[in-house]
Amino acid sequence: MGDECSLVNKNWLPHLTNEMMIGARNNNLCSYLIALEGWRRGLKLTWYSDKVKKRGVHAPGRLFSLGNNDREHIFYKSKGDKVTKEAVRIGSDKALTKKWLLKAGISVPNGSLLTKEDMYEDIISYSRQLTYPLVLKPTTGNQGNGVIANIENEGALRDAISYLRTERGFENLILERHISGQEYRFFVIENNVIAVLNRIPANVIGDGVHTISQLIDLKNKKRKRNPRLYSCLIKKDYEIKRLIDKGIFTLDSIPKKGEQIFLSEKSNISTGGDSVDVTDEMPNEIKQIAINALKAVPGLPHGGLDMIVNLKEKTATVLEINPIPQIGSLVFPMEGKARDIPSALIDYYFPETINKEGYNGGIYFDFKSTLQPLINKSAKEVVVTPAPLTELYAKKYIVKGKVQGVNYRRWIRKRALESDLFGFTKNEANGDVTVVVAGSKEAVNNFKFTCKNGPSKAEVISVTESTWQRPIKACFEIKEQSMQKKKMSTSNQQRKQKINFIKKIMRKINQHL
Repeated sequence: MGDECSLVNKNWLPHLTNEMMIGARNNNLCSYLIALEGWRRGLKLTWYSDKVKKRGVHAPGRLFSLGNNDREHIFYKSKGDKVTKEAVRIGSDKALTKKWLLKAGISVPNGSLLTKEDMYEDIISYSRQLTYPLVLKPTTGNQGNGVIANIENEGALRDAISYLRTERGFENLILERHISGQEYRFFVIENNVIAVLNRIPANVIGDGVHTISQLIDLKNKKRKRNPRLYSCLIKKDYEIKRLIDKGIFTLDSIPKKGEQIFLSEKSNISTGGDSVDVTDEMPNEIKQIAINALKAVPGLPHGGLDMIVNLKEKTATVLEINPIPQIGSLVFPMEGKARDIPSALIDYYFPETINKEGYNGGIYFDFKSTLQPLINKSAKEVVVTPAPLTELYAKKYIVKGKVQGVNYRRWIRKRALESDLFGFTKNEANGDVTVVVAGSKEAVNNFKFTCKNGPSKAEVISVTESTWQRPIKACFEIKEQSMQKKKMSTSNQQRKQKINFIKKIMRKINQHL
């Protein structure tokens, strides 16, 4: 692994930035990424609420449709409607998935399904037919939920059974051999492997100063800078407790500088694992195994596959197939090249949009505010305002003068909306106002004169301009100063007041002298 500062990767896609993902960084990241790509290509985007309920939970932001004049496709997270219900049923049941893979001659770990009728001693007895270490996991669930790997003896197996059945409530389990080697996530669309990610178990790298507990906190702070890892923090949970009980380390241990300490025996990103793109390095023979495994499940044209790969022998064992895989780690890897999974999916469902005529990669819609009518249940569906399909031109104007406290920003917003411009305006700590506008070249250039005029109470001294090249929302916002800038501004004002007070006292003293 490289330096942990690589959590923010310079190889991320320029049209998918961190700031765009705010509001969609948890369970809705996959759906937002795909919806945004389709919306930018001019497809009609509709979000739904009443059809997205799991265990009674109201969860808008996962179900949406994209369409044009010819047809419409429904998506749930990363699953499009070309993925059949039967494929989802098979993929959601690990034991059933193994049956289909074995039928197709795909290598899977040796093991068996254990139902709720199988008692502790039945499971222990069966384990003696296998070779330790073992893996115990629930038949349902994803993202490594409930998976306990590298079980080395019967005592550890008893603990694992107790944990899954008593504490986690899982009844049906799978016990299988633990396969050693590097684990990879493949994303496949029919005959093409779009991305391959090396998933490395949760770990920290010592600096000779901080304890493991402190290193976890520091790494989690950095993980929050990654749109996918934001909600995939390293937890001080059962996994770490197992390693502590083995005497490998304690949370108070201080690793040597450069020493890598693994905190889990699972490689799932959702449980704190690292993500490294290796798509270009993966041999074609291994990619073909992933393609064949996907084809083994009927009605599954695209999905994610977790595989243990032996690169030297060019062999692979398929652990799981996920019809609704997380794609965030493929788009925002910690290391390596980002892969444009959203674009590949839209190409597949709407091939006529591949040329992306009028495509504006720098514009995006506010996900959180778009969903608000669904969240507060005032609407059952929301159609997003179409994306502009003409080339956008953007500029930043810095306005100096008496422009704060005179209703300048509201006035600017009204004029921008009247001119069909996107962007924002905000007060600066030094008394200036920043105005960023995007739209047609003529409207943007003319808006400089609008900034110079201002409302009746404003007194504009000057307006300077520069080209704006960062992403911009398809709306016009009045932004507030950041808390840090507000504090700086308040501090500066207090300093000035103090200086003026001292000057006033000194003048009085001088007058008496």
